[in-house]
Amino acid sequence: MGRPDREGQRPQPGLPPLYRPVTDDRGQAIVEFALVLPLILLLIIAVVLVGEVGVARLALAHGAAEAARTGALTNDDDLVRGTAAATVTPLEPSRVSVSIEPTQNEPPRSSSPRGTLLRVRLRYAIPMPLGFVGLPRFIVEGDAARRIEWTP
Repeated sequence: MGRPDREGQRPQPGLPPLYRPVTDDRGQAIVEFALVLPLILLLIIAVVLVGEVGVARLALAHGAAEAARTGALTNDDDLVRGTAAATVTPLEPSRVSVSIEPTQNEPPRSSSPRGTLLRVRLRYAIPMPLGFVGLPRFIVEGDAARRIEWTP
């Protein structure tokens, strides 16, 4: 049947102003919006962060695959690191750590490397937007493995 008409109500005498019934709804929407705004902002930050993690994951997987391919064809760790830095384009190459297993001087790769499995792992730390609060960083990894085809 709708809201009862409040225009006919008068404040009750003898009650302090805080305890008198509210006679209008002005400002209610602003208060509700102020209560919901932090949740909306937190949701937006979460969506952006999930997108950033997804982009980093794809870039690292692609970079690791290309770096492993370069290592399989050349057996040179410096070229592998250079390829990894060049292929993680949306990310900062200086913040990407590259690990190569086994290293170039270890026995399977130093004597007769053909057929040895070469693993390349890339790691990237994504800082949290609210890092000052003490939240940890997200560590995103991408790895790939290839058999070495290079012969000395």
